[in-house]
Amino acid sequence: MSDTQRQEDKAAADEAIVRHVDVPGVGDPRKFGYAQAVTAGGLLYISGQLGIDEEYQPVSDRFDDQAYRAMENVRRVLSAAGGGFEDLVSMTIYLTDMRNAPRFFEIRREILGDILVSSTAVAVSGLPLPNLQVEVQCVALARPTA
Repeated sequence: MSDTQRQEDKAAADEAIVRHVDVPGVGDPRKFGYAQAVTAGGLLYISGQLGIDEEYQPVSDRFDDQAYRAMENVRRVLSAAGGGFEDLVSMTIYLTDMRNAPRFFEIRREILGDILVSSTAVAVSGLPLPNLQVEVQCVALARPTA
């Protein structure tokens, strides 16, 4: 393969991949070396969203507050990418205490209504900041950009 062909292939790949970093109301991930989401192959891969504000601080020590904010952050990332909850395909929930799983599922049902997604819940020993209790990672259908 020639250098010209490699450069053309790289340019095509770069156009096919969109890195979403500027999401209103969600912190700037560049300082930690990641994107809030990446669009590739027709899908939107959303980084794990926590119960934190745009300054990367926990919204509270309460599980419910963190769960609602994590889901709100998912919504904000979806919106910034031109989509919404109806585009969700899959959700992985990381919990520091599995006793909170039923409550998270209630909150998710309240927010998503009749929207069903594939789902996995995983118990973890900790999350990136002290006192965080839940992280939500998703895959969604990517909306075509104009």
